[in-house]
Amino acid sequence: MTFAQRASRPVVLSTFSLPDAQELMLHGCEDCACPVTDDRHQQPATMIKLDAADPRRWVRAEHVVEMPLDQEHKLLFNPAGRGGVAVVNEPAHRVFASLGPAVTIGDVRSEWPEVADDVVDVFFQLSRLDVIHPTGQPPRQEFGASQVLTAWMHVSNACNLRCPYCYVSKTTDGMDTSVGLAAVEAVINSALAHGFPAVKFKYAGGEASLNHRLVLRMAEHARELTARHGLRLYETLLSNGVSLPRPLVRSLKAEDIRIMISLDGIGETHDAQRPFVNGKPSFQFVERTIAQLIEQDYRPHLSITMTNRNASGVADVVRYALERDLTFSLNFFRDNDCAASFPDLRYEERTIIAALQDAFGVIEQMLPRWSVLGSILDRGQLLLPRQRSCGVGQDYVVIDHRGQVAKCHMEIERTLGDIFSDDPLRLIRLDTATVRNLPVQEKEGCRDCSWRHWCSGGCAVATFRATGRYDIKSPNCNIYKAIYPQALRLEGLRLLKYAPA
Repeated sequence: MTFAQRASRPVVLSTFSLPDAQELMLHGCEDCACPVTDDRHQQPATMIKLDAADPRRWVRAEHVVEMPLDQEHKLLFNPAGRGGVAVVNEPAHRVFASLGPAVTIGDVRSEWPEVADDVVDVFFQLSRLDVIHPTGQPPRQEFGASQVLTAWMHVSNACNLRCPYCYVSKTTDGMDTSVGLAAVEAVINSALAHGFPAVKFKYAGGEASLNHRLVLRMAEHARELTARHGLRLYETLLSNGVSLPRPLVRSLKAEDIRIMISLDGIGETHDAQRPFVNGKPSFQFVERTIAQLIEQDYRPHLSITMTNRNASGVADVVRYALERDLTFSLNFFRDNDCAASFPDLRYEERTIIAALQDAFGVIEQMLPRWSVLGSILDRGQLLLPRQRSCGVGQDYVVIDHRGQVAKCHMEIERTLGDIFSDDPLRLIRLDTATVRNLPVQEKEGCRDCSWRHWCSGGCAVATFRATGRYDIKSPNCNIYKAIYPQALRLEGLRLLKYAPA
């Protein structure tokens, strides 16, 4: 039975309508301190028992975003809620619209007798998504404790590319075995000391694959220690993708280490901001690596950094990813000291918004089964409300190639101590001298914004670089506000396409 055949009955769709929702709702922000995918976004916001005799009076939530998807379906989303897009057909929307004044379930059943048998389910589905609520009981956003301690392991300061936007001052230095193993132990000890049930290691650089033997040794050590202590383990190799030999990929696959590859465009667009040290183009090598990974059934995640140089080509690389069924994330260029001599990287709001609109158009044409809400919104996401834009200062540790501890990889040279003398996470949490990742309610310009718990005020480092303040909204605020409704629309269209009839 199709949705068209059911048009006379109320239909409410959400991520809970998809049988494999857990695998399809993912965070793609591998190159930052954003949280790893966990199970929290799969829990319904409201789990209450409803029946036709429920005496409570119900109202529509105050800040619900409402938009048409096609002639028969509308999207509903409450930015003041706990997450989740609802797609309703016309009869279900009539039920929603009936809640102008406070009404009971019985009132609505009496008003719409032809759909009375479905009204209870509509109330249940909309209430679990915080679109409606009992009078005097508006939804309260919940911010659970992090379940994952994430560590950025800077295993190599060397790189075979010279990307102009990179924040790392390159040398030929790399992490040695003793430091690498000690770093793994320090992170796991921190996880145990602070009650984390899981750890995630991001092996980065420079180019992490240049020190791949150490990466594999560290991964083996991490697997042994997490198994011993009953911790869950996640691992990702961050790579430029110019050379990942087949034997290395087989080893990474055996260790279940995900691969993230930076791809900023197709052909010359990519080469314009990701050339080799000698200035020669790298795209053909990256493309070859991606093809080999797909052939070996180990599909990478693609990280796309948006600058003024490649904005016009972002839609092309998004199409490239979707044609190959690859997940991807869109990230805005962050100004930094190393990139100061390349002013043409800096973008204007209208340039990025136009580029994103083009990319969203491609996504709409080629809707993937997986949700884009956790990966196309720079450092923001629309899966779970958050008080902070990332884990810096809370559940994120950076360890450089010498074993020095830093708060954020964007400020990897501002070290606080080392892994040999203290608990790394304790160093991070006690620090008040480096980047301050404030809760969004402490940021000027954010407190009254209905989207505040989704962008969380933006990247603290980028905001400070642009304004000299941590307690103020992101310079990308207008971009976020422009693209969030469009991103929600993509999620609504995905639900229409893939939810079982």
